[in-house]
Amino acid sequence: MPGSRFTDSSPIPAPMVLPVKNAAGHIIPGGEHSLVEFALLPIFIGTELSDLSLMLKSAWVQHFSDGQILFKANDPAIHFHAVLDGHVELFVEKGGHRSVLEVAQRPTIIGEGALYGEGGHRETARIVGHTRLLIVPAAEFLDVLNGRFDLTLRMLAVMSTRMRGLLQQISALKIKSTAQRLAGFLLGIADTQNDIITARFPYDKRLAAEVLGMSPESLSRALVRLAPLGIQSHSDNVVIIHDLGALRAFCGEDGLA
Repeated sequence: MPGSRFTDSSPIPAPMVLPVKNAAGHIIPGGEHSLVEFALLPIFIGTELSDLSLMLKSAWVQHFSDGQILFKANDPAIHFHAVLDGHVELFVEKGGHRSVLEVAQRPTIIGEGALYGEGGHRETARIVGHTRLLIVPAAEFLDVLNGRFDLTLRMLAVMSTRMRGLLQQISALKIKSTAQRLAGFLLGIADTQNDIITARFPYDKRLAAEVLGMSPESLSRALVRLAPLGIQSHSDNVVIIHDLGALRAFCGEDGLA
């Protein structure tokens, strides 16, 4: 295979399926998962399945229930995780104060400190709703990356993109009003495929408020401020957007398609 360190005489790669575990960590019989889905994750796009099977030879897919703690700050960082479905809340606690860093969703990589040799996680990860993760032991993954500049470069590009996204979020918290932040959030989750444009909060409004750097009361007030722009809030966590253009202009994203 051109450009690969593997030759015809190389050992046959690990099976092209991964085991699947339930929320208690027990393997689900017959629940094997094909590697094809993982080849579509940004960190793996363009990777040959033979390479991918080696990178993920000890990995598994696991289902988690709402509220489960994936890892805590200072826990040993020996795995990294790719979000396949659902959400994972990442937060830090200091002096009794909790700050939400991010609510990760597909295809975010979390726990990436395991790839940098940081020793322990810097944040706590909590499952939000039913969530499915790909869990990868970092040591074996890094063994495959060793000497493969192409794969290493791709991984770094994905991490760089995520870092830029987090910096943009921090910037928005500093320079935009609460109503503008909420408007941007609604644009990001809006379903524009139907005649009636709706935005359903993917998790409870309390958590959404924390992500946006405001209190639940401030989020409620922000919804009221957005009403003149065509925002209609419903009790089932659904918001109807009557004027998408006005909302984009209000939060400074009127150049978006």
